Amino acid sequence: MTDTAPSEPLSPGRAATGRRAGPLLAVLVVAVCLAAGQLLARVVLRFSGVDGDSLAGLGLFNVVAFAPTAALLVTWVVYGERRPFASLGLRGGDRYRKIAVGVGTALVGLVALNVALSALGSDTGASGEGSGPSVTAWQMALLLLTFAVQAPTEELLFRGYLLPALRERWGVAAGVLLSSALFAAAHMANQGATAAYALLTFLLGVALALWTLADGNLWRACAFHTVWNWAPAVLSSGDGDGDNGAQDAAALDGGTLTPAALVLALIGLSALWAYRRGVVRVSAR
Repeated sequence: MTDTAPSEPLSPGRAATGRRAGPLLAVLVVAVCLAAGQLLARVVLRFSGVDGDSLAGLGLFNVVAFAPTAALLVTWVVYGERRPFASLGLRGGDRYRKIAVGVGTALVGLVALNVALSALGSDTGASGEGSGPSVTAWQMALLLLTFAVQAPTEELLFRGYLLPALRERWGVAAGVLLSSALFAAAHMANQGATAAYALLTFLLGVALALWTLADGNLWRACAFHTVWNWAPAVLSSGDGDGDNGAQDAAALDGGTLTPAALVLALIGLSALWAYRRGVVRVSAR
């Protein structure tokens, strides 16, 4: 990776007004926004009486934890840094094609993961067959809406806000790797999180960061992340948050970690190819 990157969210000169936070302040802002949302969601779940392991609990957590988180971040960017909301990576044309590509890539990746798990004879696949009761179409649709809150909020935090701050100070490679490492570290708060789970989340973060830099916006990353989290959660009847794309954090072992890491590494390579092609395209202008 080089520093001759194509346009990206919050790159110098792109924001019409305001001033971007430095790396340390950006990390603090992300941590505070996340902590506030997570605390609120846990309080609401506790007093609502909703089972946190159910589909209803998962959907409620997605909305209550991440909608306020996004609102806090946007409030800080607009009023604290005096920058427009779109500067977080929600600008640029061709958004519908990028969203379609993100959805398609996630579905292909999940199918490939399921095939790999089946080929290795693992009992825990991406499909989650037989792990819970059937899910109705309207439940799937409602849960998709909640993941369309959760996943894009994480993209706003780690790729729309944090990645550009790190990239501007320390370069593309450091920006991608550090933002992905912090993305994985944040997920260690999930129940049953392990080192293997963190590795998979890191690999996912690298791919999402490279797509963000390649596209100059978050549309593809948001679409991919939403489907990547939603499909396994639905097919496993809501067990786990789906962030490893296949199974609960506590369910990872040698038989599931290897194919999951391989598929995510291949996805990361495809994202790197997209980034490199974008660099060449911009350099040729």
